[in-house]
Amino acid sequence: IETIAAKYLFSSAAVRRLAALYGLARTDRILSKLGTPSKRYFLRVNTLKTTPEEVVEKLREEGFHAFVYPELPDAIYLPVKGPFEVGKKEKIIVAKKEAAESVYQGANLYAPGVLEAKGVKEGDAVNVASPRGHIVAEGVAMMDGEEMVAQRRGLAVKTLRSVYIVPSVRELSVYKQGLVYDQSLPAIVVGHVLNPKPGWLIVDLCAAPGGKASHAAQLMGNEGRVVAIDRSESKAAKIRENVERLGLKNMEVRVADSRYIDIEMEDLIGANAVILDPPCSALGLRPILYYERGEEEFLSLSSYQRQFLKVAAKILRGGGLLLYSTCTLTIEENELNVAWAVNTLGLRVRTQLVVLGSHGFTDLGPYMQRFEPDIHDTPGFFIALLEKP
Repeated sequence: IETIAAKYLFSSAAVRRLAALYGLARTDRILSKLGTPSKRYFLRVNTLKTTPEEVVEKLREEGFHAFVYPELPDAIYLPVKGPFEVGKKEKIIVAKKEAAESVYQGANLYAPGVLEAKGVKEGDAVNVASPRGHIVAEGVAMMDGEEMVAQRRGLAVKTLRSVYIVPSVRELSVYKQGLVYDQSLPAIVVGHVLNPKPGWLIVDLCAAPGGKASHAAQLMGNEGRVVAIDRSESKAAKIRENVERLGLKNMEVRVADSRYIDIEMEDLIGANAVILDPPCSALGLRPILYYERGEEEFLSLSSYQRQFLKVAAKILRGGGLLLYSTCTLTIEENELNVAWAVNTLGLRVRTQLVVLGSHGFTDLGPYMQRFEPDIHDTPGFFIALLEKP
């Protein structure tokens, strides 16, 4: 376990958890995949405005390789390029972890993402590195290093060559016109597992950036009500931007700590469905250059998630559905939370009708779906569908 932890720069607590489920050899394969982006970059097509075929056509006209994904009615993908060799430069800019992970996939580096830039002058050829020393790209400094650290805004490094190149969709007309939403394949599957109907009331308890809630609104044909809740005003603003861009008329955004909405928001009692993708250990995101969460964090997260599960059970009507998902692979945050919801909250597991992943663990496993990076080439992801009797 220590050898694998050192090889991939993952905490032993994380490696231990994966090894207990998957064994050492498979854990090694999973971690090697988590260190790279998926080979396909998925977009959800906004079927209120267009079709997958039309968007693929538009993207091809703009010079992109794009393909309709045949297993789902609203998904397309673009191939990710790489890995490429990155040239070594004398000067190095150290970026924060999340910024380095973006630059690794071809993004430019902006000043807020810079940790240090010693001796760097505007115009210098530089490498961008993670805090743990991964060289993720080469590029050109767009300002002096001192300015990057002092200013905290603006373009710091224009990336010329990165290890991977993920298509940059946000600048394109298909994005700006609200024809697509960038979302991973498992997250798109969530909407189809829930399969919401026009006229439903759906509450998304931890909604930012709004992918699952906006997909539900889309699948409901802009009818009914989707209430997307997030506790952060800035994240809620992001959701509102997406609602606007996608042209959704049946979705509202609220700022609140959704652990208390059963008391504070009576208009949400009796929901047809709740979507819960709670804060998690994110041991499934890709790419992860290194991973530091320790034992305490893993243990505190599953009990935190149960607070949201409790509220979900309270606000659902009888026969209402709970779609529970996470972007992590631990059993405590996934199958064991579902078992707790069944045993303590009296919910029932439902069979999922759209399955593109593997079964889960435990005796409830056949009702669950896990996306595993080494098998499905997706992020690590978990989906369960429950019903309130």
